Amino acid sequence: MNAVKVCAGALLLLAGVGVWKTCIDSGRVDPKSWIDERTGAGGADGSDESAQGFRPIPMPDGVPSRGVIVFAPQHCTSDAARRTEELVRHLSRHGVAYVRTDQASYSRLGSPEEATRVTAVMNGPVPIVYVNGRAKANPTPQEVVAEFRGKKAG
Repeated sequence: MNAVKVCAGALLLLAGVGVWKTCIDSGRVDPKSWIDERTGAGGADGSDESAQGFRPIPMPDGVPSRGVIVFAPQHCTSDAARRTEELVRHLSRHGVAYVRTDQASYSRLGSPEEATRVTAVMNGPVPIVYVNGRAKANPTPQEVVAEFRGKKAG
């Protein structure tokens, strides 16, 4: 069963990368105008980025748009696993309810721009965290709590 999940996740990632490359090759999307090289997310102008750097992206299939969702594949590298464990412990200590999952699929992306935003975040370092319809790759625990509570991290 785990092998099936890993294969499904890998296929999803490959499909996303394929969409990304097709959009770039066709000239419909300029990746440099959207990706923040420091974080692997975000846009050049920051106009729709939260104070913590979370960006609106479509939610994965079957995932509610409200709340905190922590995405980290099972059997990920030890450093990624350590960051994920640190994050969920911090959320628990601060009374932030979350859902942890190792699967995300996107069957209803409405445009190449949406596919670009999803791929940019999902290709970032793990964990990927969604908070109330916004996502960020590898946020700090403090950023997640601040984003959830609508405050500036500090």
